[in-house]
Amino acid sequence: MRSWSWRQFRHSSCTDAIVTTPEADQRHYWDGLSELDPDAAVIDPNDHRGLKNAYLASIRDRAFKEGVDRRGIRQGTVLDLGCGSGSSTLPLLREGHSVVGVDISPGLLRHASIRCQNEDALFVLTDGRCLPLARDSLDAAVTYVVLSYIVDDARVLRVMDDVRQALSPGAPFIMIEQARRRRRTMENGRKVQRTLTEWSRLLALAGFTLERRTILRHGRFPSTPLIRAGLLPSRAWGLARRMEAIVASRSGVFPWDYAEVCFEASA
Repeated sequence: MRSWSWRQFRHSSCTDAIVTTPEADQRHYWDGLSELDPDAAVIDPNDHRGLKNAYLASIRDRAFKEGVDRRGIRQGTVLDLGCGSGSSTLPLLREGHSVVGVDISPGLLRHASIRCQNEDALFVLTDGRCLPLARDSLDAAVTYVVLSYIVDDARVLRVMDDVRQALSPGAPFIMIEQARRRRRTMENGRKVQRTLTEWSRLLALAGFTLERRTILRHGRFPSTPLIRAGLLPSRAWGLARRMEAIVASRSGVFPWDYAEVCFEASA
């Protein structure tokens, strides 16, 4: 197991600052969800069977693995930004990587610590405004529908810039976020679904070079409610995933729906 060094962390108030609105609201929200099932807390709280969440996690984990593997990274140090309950952290650990998981919620981080105990992971509580990571300390970074919960573009840009500085030059940032044809604020102002152009622009402003942009799935694709209801067996999930990818590659973002999009960028 890796011996973690505090040299990987810069001197910063990120971990001990007084959290203020809107970060305090986000922390309260996610801490409340942490009382649910660990997967429901970070994907869909209303998926009581857990089947939809398992399916969506499989799409996410596959995209992260393929993105990291494309860069030839083996046993690297990976940031899981907004790691939540460690749902996305554990698959990275099982691929042989060391993972730094950061999140705004103490409750979710407790789940992550339990899920990933005895693994090569370090979990850090942040204030949601910046990352206490040293420059060039990471080989890769991943995030799943986290930046959508930072509504203010300037705040998103600051976090993205922190990620870029923590990555080694040329290292990948694999970001899965929700996008729409038109920007939409939702969940009582807590979340925003930006456009593809807005996400790409933010990455560029933060100093990233966008290498790939892939629509993974649409939010209202017919297979999703079937899986959630238990009507599509797990052995058919691979086919459903491929069908979603084929439709997405040809249709783009539907005018009436959101899409989960994987952005692969280089620092």
